[in-house]
Order: sequence, then structure tokens, then C-alpha cells
Amino acid sequence: MAKGARINRKIAENLAIQALGFMASDPERLRRVIVNLVENAAQALTDAPADDRERQIIVSTRTFGEEFEFAIADSGPGITADILPKVFEPLFSTKNFGTGLGLPTVKQIVEQHGGSVWIASEPGLGTRVAVRLPLAPATEIAA
Repeated sequence: MAKGARINRKIAENLAIQALGFMASDPERLRRVIVNLVENAAQALTDAPADDRERQIIVSTRTFGEEFEFAIADSGPGITADILPKVFEPLFSTKNFGTGLGLPTVKQIVEQHGGSVWIASEPGLGTRVAVRLPLAPATEIAA
């Protein structure tokens, strides 16, 4: 975790547990999605310039009709408009380390579960990655 960072949870009471009971999912693969997103947020906070803003990661959940959404947001430096369209491309990275496979892996796993993922970011203010997954039972669990 980035030094001095806080994790804030905005989890609807029992929502995550209830939602997982109605989702056809591979829990280990969805755990990988969450880990990748939290690690990216923590790295963004490490890269953030030293200023008076609170360094935080916000984890939130909610439902939209037949979908369950979880989101990971950070107060890091954000992603510029020219970089944002490339973040899901395999091997693309702005970092000096890593493989550039974290977000492409997230997208692949989410889509294999019938869901969608998107990113909203504003330079200087942070980034929010949201994942929506269907709550209706699927006929087959993603492999």
C-alpha cells in the first residue's frame, strides 16, 4: 500500500455476499480482478505528487437492476486522455515495471463472466474503475 494511504469502504451491508450468491462466477478469477484493481490504485497513489490531498482508495458496491457493480477509485494523479484508450491493450504500460497485462486480464475475466468494465479518470483528481456483473444465474460458469 502507498505510504499514508487509506482504504475507505462503501459496501452496501451484506450486498457483496448476497450478490455473489446470485452470480455464476469463478471466485478465484474475480478475486484476481479485485487484487489487480487495488494494486493499480495503490501504485497510482505511490506515483502521486506530494501535496495536501488525502491519499485514498475507495472500494464501493451497489446494484443496478439485474447487475452488481463494484468500483475501485483512487485519489492519484489520474490518467491523461491520450493514454486512457490504451489501458486495456495487452503489454501497454506507463510503468517501468510489470508486464502491462493487469487491466487486459481484468477486462478478459469480467467479459467472460458476462460483465463490463470501464474507467473514468481526470488528471490531477484520480481514477475510478467500475465493474458490472450480471446477477441472474448464467447457464455456465466462466472458465
